[in-house]
Amino acid sequence: MRELPSAFRKRDPMPFTPFHFGPAILFKAVAPRHVSLTAFAGSQVAIDLESGYHLLRGEWPVHRLAHTLPLATAIGIAAGALVWTAGRWLQPSDNVGVQAEVLPLPALIGGLLGGLSYPLLDAILHADVQPFWPLTRVNPLLDALDLPLLHQMCCATGAAGIALLLLRARPKASRK
Repeated sequence: MRELPSAFRKRDPMPFTPFHFGPAILFKAVAPRHVSLTAFAGSQVAIDLESGYHLLRGEWPVHRLAHTLPLATAIGIAAGALVWTAGRWLQPSDNVGVQAEVLPLPALIGGLLGGLSYPLLDAILHADVQPFWPLTRVNPLLDALDLPLLHQMCCATGAAGIALLLLRARPKASRK
């Protein structure tokens, strides 16, 4: 293990970024009954436990196997299954929106989308992410976008998702 490079600490020191939730909100808004935002968020937090651990220890590389598509996908599906299981155990309200968060298909789709998107978004920013391992250790996504643009795009997708969710939530009579 090598020490954490100072360039990494200066670039993006957060082990967890809320910017990743922007695309999640848009996915939820486009398919509200088919995507669990809870499972999406849970998968991303679970994946970033790896980088948080290595950041706390000052170890390099920070992003390891959990930030590869195969393992991140598996973590996402596991997070979706956990959300579904918790939903069955907790038996949420009769609210369709709440139920859509914990039903099997939305929970698994939300977890899957979270697991797939996380290493791809992190690969744009972090040199130590190897999203396509074991096929290659090369990160072709590195610096595909600069950091401010990546954050702006994540915020824009989140804003678009919130706007769409608010439009869908309006009573039908006021939509005319």
